Amino acid sequence: MVVLLIGPPGSGKGTQSARLKQWLGIPSISTGDMLRHEIEEKTALGLEAEKVINKGQLVDDGLVGKMLMARLATPECANGYLLDGYPRTVSQAKFLSQFLESTGRPEPLVLHLEVPSSLLIERISARWSCPRCGHIYNVLNSPPRALGICDDEGEALTQREDDRPEAIRERLDAYQEWTEPVVEYYAKAAYCKIDGNHPPNAVFAAIENCVNQYRLSEDH
Repeated sequence: MVVLLIGPPGSGKGTQSARLKQWLGIPSISTGDMLRHEIEEKTALGLEAEKVINKGQLVDDGLVGKMLMARLATPECANGYLLDGYPRTVSQAKFLSQFLESTGRPEPLVLHLEVPSSLLIERISARWSCPRCGHIYNVLNSPPRALGICDDEGEALTQREDDRPEAIRERLDAYQEWTEPVVEYYAKAAYCKIDGNHPPNAVFAAIENCVNQYRLSEDH
C-alpha cells in the first residue's frame, strides 16, 4: 500500500503521519528527513546534494528522485510506505507515477489535509521553542507555565524566522503555487479530501475511514 499525505504547512501532517505509520505498519518517509540522512551518512547522493545546498541552491527534482528511489528500494519498504509531503510539484507527481508503475505498485491513496489559511497562520505563529532543550510550545493549546519561559530550562523561548506571520504567508503562497496543482493532478485518482480543522483524533478518524474505503475498493 502506498499512501501520499499532502497538506500545507501547519495542517497536521506530522501528527497524522506518525499515527498512520503505527496503524498501517509501514515506514513514513519525509523527503526533507531523507535528504538530511543522506547528507549525514555522506552517501554519494548526499555529498552531491550537500554541494548544491552549500551553494545556496535548491536540490532539484532529479536528485530528490534518485534519493527517493534508493530509499523505496530498501527491504523496509517492501510492504508499502507513506510519503509525507511528497510530491510537491506536478513533475514530481509524474515521476512518482512512472516509478510506481515500473515497480508494480498500485495507484496510491492520496490523503489531502485541508485547513483555512487564516487558521494555519494562527497555528504556526503560536509555536515557540526552547533554545536549550528544543521543547516546542504552542501558546494556544500547550503554553508554558510562565509566559515566554521554558518550563524545564527557565530559558526565554524563541520563534523560528519562518514561523513568523509574514514568513508563513510566503510559505503558504509557495504551497498554493506549486502543490495545489498536485492536488488537481490526483483529483481523479484514489483521492480523499479531509477537513483538518478539527482535533487530531477526529482528523485521524476521517483518515481511517478513507483508508478502509480504499482497501475495500482494492479487494473488489
